[in-house]
Amino acid sequence: MQRVEITGSAAQAQRRNETAGRIIVGRDELLQYGDGALSGALQRLPGVTVSGNEVRMRGLGNGYTQILVNGDPAPPGFTIDSLSPELVERIEILRNATADTSAQAVAGSINIVLRRATSARNDVKAGVEVRRGQMAPNATLQVAGKEGGFAYTVAATAARNHFDNLSHAETADAGPAGVSRRQFDERYGSTVDKASMAPRFEWKGDGDTLVWQSLFDAYRTRSGGHADETTLLGGATASPHVQVVFASHTETLRSDATWTHRLDNDGKLEAKGGIALNRRHGDYLFTGADTERTPWLLRSVLSSASDDSASASGKASVPLGTGHGFGAGWDGAWTRRGETRVQHDGTPQGVTLFDLDQDYTADVRRLALYAQDEWEPVPGLQVYGGLRWEGLDTSITGRGMAKTGVRSSVWSPVAQALWKDGERMRWRMALARTYKAPQTAELVPRRYTVNNDNGPTAPHVQGNPLLRPELAWGIDGGVEYYPAGQGGGVIGVSAYARRVTDVTVRRLYRDGKEWVATPVNEGKASVSGLEFDMKLPPATWAGMAWTWRANAARNWSKLDSVPGPDNRLADQTPLSANLGADVRPGGAWSMGANFTYKGGGALRRSAELDGVTGAERVLDWYALWKPAAGRQLRISVADALAQRRYVMQRYRDEDSSSLRQTWTRGARILRVSFETALP
Repeated sequence: MQRVEITGSAAQAQRRNETAGRIIVGRDELLQYGDGALSGALQRLPGVTVSGNEVRMRGLGNGYTQILVNGDPAPPGFTIDSLSPELVERIEILRNATADTSAQAVAGSINIVLRRATSARNDVKAGVEVRRGQMAPNATLQVAGKEGGFAYTVAATAARNHFDNLSHAETADAGPAGVSRRQFDERYGSTVDKASMAPRFEWKGDGDTLVWQSLFDAYRTRSGGHADETTLLGGATASPHVQVVFASHTETLRSDATWTHRLDNDGKLEAKGGIALNRRHGDYLFTGADTERTPWLLRSVLSSASDDSASASGKASVPLGTGHGFGAGWDGAWTRRGETRVQHDGTPQGVTLFDLDQDYTADVRRLALYAQDEWEPVPGLQVYGGLRWEGLDTSITGRGMAKTGVRSSVWSPVAQALWKDGERMRWRMALARTYKAPQTAELVPRRYTVNNDNGPTAPHVQGNPLLRPELAWGIDGGVEYYPAGQGGGVIGVSAYARRVTDVTVRRLYRDGKEWVATPVNEGKASVSGLEFDMKLPPATWAGMAWTWRANAARNWSKLDSVPGPDNRLADQTPLSANLGADVRPGGAWSMGANFTYKGGGALRRSAELDGVTGAERVLDWYALWKPAAGRQLRISVADALAQRRYVMQRYRDEDSSSLRQTWTRGARILRVSFETALP
């Protein structure tokens, strides 16, 4: 990780001259729209889409996209929406794998670099967010300084957010038990209080650098709501009227220290160690009532989850001559996930209907060794070669089950080439083997139950401790044109293809009268796509300075174990695009807007289960006023269109059919913030 302050030209120079071709998005661009969470800023970046809390590249979520924090895999329990953009220095998008980072990057990697000291400036920002008439405050403080070889940055944020889910669902079921049609109107709301702090301390001596960086995060959620059912045909469900109350709190700590030593021959030694702790506790109460609104079921669930990990790594880099460098290293990590769930079902009169007490522990050990070489055999041609071996050892223990485990290892060769055709053209090619390890939560055989209307379109979900990693071979190619040479602006087109084996799919089955879905390894998949990104240098039009940017991605995939058409892998987003512009009308004002499109369409998950997802359209805009140096007022609107989202799922076999359609209302969000430098 280079310790440099990334400006627009420096970020572009790194993209122009690296074989990996990383796209770097600096702090100013991340903060431009005043997003309350990092996911809002990520959805506007080239080749990136966001679905709920899941960040995707190449349209693939579910673990195919690797999330890195300061170059290391994100700790267990980490969520993008828990991180405020104010705590981030920059985002790096890596479409291709490299040997010195984890090969768990079938779709690519997104590296989140936390805030670091670039000046001695201190500032404070306060703001408010308004969503459906509810106001939520937020505040950010940054303190930074330098003295001799010592530098520090402490960034802290605190915020309250309101979320709600207003949805309408319609179901139609037919089978041996008869025919039914129902409507469900649901309204759920939550209040989230979060506080984060990211301190960073750096000391530089005679050829040595020592950095300590941490991230502390606390998250409190209080939720509640109700769902009401209208029966149009047939009988009602067991609980046509539902009340839900939920409270949870999560605490996360990530801390690591890095020592770097510069050698006399311009080589470098680096050692790093870190820990990550995550604790979550939940208290849930479900009240089910009959058609007369008389409560008959009280379901209380106390749950907890812990994700702890420790990691260490070492790396040596040495020059082998002009334009030639070699590096080798290792990294390892240990992760333990523990889960408990105590469920009690009873009646309001105190009669016990069902009790469940679950306790599971999953341990994952990872060790990797790698070597890489980059050189310039002829002027204008850069070549990179790397080899990484990564081994995984997983074991699961729990109450009422025998100890199970899976051990696997992956060899990941990587080859990249960059041809510099003058100052303005860049041609790229890359080949790599990557993999996708099962997420720890997928391995734990805990059953997550649906409270009401369980069926093939709303099944219970249970983990599988025998899951194996998915393996993928991939090839990438692209060309970039820099219209202004070193002055800024880029137009890039790239293509990719992947062949994935041991694909994880959800197998749907019946356990007595209950429908359950569990992940299993089944078959192969082919993935391919085209990507385009453009950022034009500033230009004057109508007396104002304009900057235009656009990106688009078209993705295809085919899952061999599922009959077509529309048998896409991991609910892949088939099409995404962004179009944005910034303008400076003069004086202290600047403003901009961005339109995001995320395509949907038909999707087949199995021979019996298919569905349709509606396209999403999001319009964001902002206005920024800088009345004086170190002061600025920002006004922004997120999701100005407030479009309603549509999802349909359908199950059909020889004996029955089930259809569920859901419409969810969007929400327009107004944000106002004021920032000032401290004396």
